[in-house]
Amino acid sequence: MALNSSTLYTLFGLVTSLMTPESWDPRTESSDATLVSEPGLLQRLIDFDRQDQLAQLDPLLGDDETQRLAGLMKIDHSVWRNIAETLDDDELTHLIRFFAIAEKLPGWEAGAESPVIPLAKVLRTRGVRLDKTLLTWLREFSENRFLPYGPL
Repeated sequence: MALNSSTLYTLFGLVTSLMTPESWDPRTESSDATLVSEPGLLQRLIDFDRQDQLAQLDPLLGDDETQRLAGLMKIDHSVWRNIAETLDDDELTHLIRFFAIAEKLPGWEAGAESPVIPLAKVLRTRGVRLDKTLLTWLREFSENRFLPYGPL
């Protein structure tokens, strides 16, 4: 599924409807769920994996972008589940791989809050199991013991 303007509008609506005055903290604007509504951002993250650039994330993002986007790792799982519903299985798999590697960036550590968890759960509810290759890859490249399905 391509991320067109209609999809982005839907994402923005989902994100803003899930935000409450209690969940918004102006001091942590970069962790705000509105980050995912930035035009082209999700596609850019997906493309890092599609273009086999995960090993170069740190220099590709740069310090400012790394710090600004670190808030993606703290977005509530319910927001990620809603976003995942708008994406196809292939896009979800690319995002899983992106976030697993991104967790090695400074300030991106997420543990049980990792976006990988709700993305993998959405795939599972669709009847799509993570294949052995991806599970082995996650174990090899991620130190997060909660991946892919969260705390047991």
